Amino acid sequence: MEITEARKEDLPAMIALLKQSLGESLVPKSEEYFIWKHEQNPFGKSKILLAREDGKIVGLRAFMYWRWVSGSEDIVAVRAVDTATDPAYQGKGIFKKLTLQAVDECKEEGVGLVFNSPNPISMQRYLKMGWYLNGRMPIHIGPGSMAPRLFNEKIQEKIYSEFSTAKAFSTLDENWSLKPAELLLHTPIHFKYLNWRYNTCPVVKYGAIVEKGKFGMVFRLKKINRFIELRICELWTENEHSAKAARRALKKLVRKVRPAMVSCAPSPLFENDNKRPLGLFGPFKKGPMTTLRPLAKNKLNNFDQFYQWRPSIGSMELF
Repeated sequence: MEITEARKEDLPAMIALLKQSLGESLVPKSEEYFIWKHEQNPFGKSKILLAREDGKIVGLRAFMYWRWVSGSEDIVAVRAVDTATDPAYQGKGIFKKLTLQAVDECKEEGVGLVFNSPNPISMQRYLKMGWYLNGRMPIHIGPGSMAPRLFNEKIQEKIYSEFSTAKAFSTLDENWSLKPAELLLHTPIHFKYLNWRYNTCPVVKYGAIVEKGKFGMVFRLKKINRFIELRICELWTENEHSAKAARRALKKLVRKVRPAMVSCAPSPLFENDNKRPLGLFGPFKKGPMTTLRPLAKNKLNNFDQFYQWRPSIGSMELF
């Protein structure tokens, strides 16, 4: 068995393997989606390793590049994402071989750490390969409308149309970026990231509100039971006077959407974050369970138990 880096001509076979191994599940497997996720990512093209047996692709492992920044640090990271093994070759250790080789290569390249939020079944496999549990991501939660509406795809489409990401981001210059928070680590917020992650994503739709020079928020309407969760995926202010304007915008959005609840991760880019962003409660350890593994960065003290690590909901969603 041979392990090689993926080539452009391997794409159809990789998509076929993902479908064969995983099915369509919640995220459709397509070339468009794969290219968006692994080639158009502004943080870099993914590391994708393939296992080949007599020329046939029988295993796949992808690490997606990411960055975590603060006023004093700029850390290159990878997120362990797509993996697939041909059902006829399962039980041969292909997943482990591909994963550990990707780990070694990333460490040699100077990548600081690998992170992910695996499901309970995969979790044990990662723990055996040197990952460790880092706890659940903290989330602020608040009540939505006094008269929450039932989830409805037509309403969802109407909201996304009215709060179009393309329209919201068009108010920003292509070179626009936010200054990093002084102490806390977060995904760098700039036009290229926002446009790629939320405007050109082929499998999930988002809405956005941006007042240039003041604040911005990106949101998603998530079905919970029969109702709507208004999920704030990114949140920022550009000056110390804009927090009230952002809260007013959220109140208007809540009246329009009528969600059962509102959720948002703690944001170091939101002025007065220590006073509960958008007036929500928490934070509570209700987000996804996360795992970490140090690579070139030997100690992850700032990441441990989210001590100085503040990922947004959008940066940790499974996509």
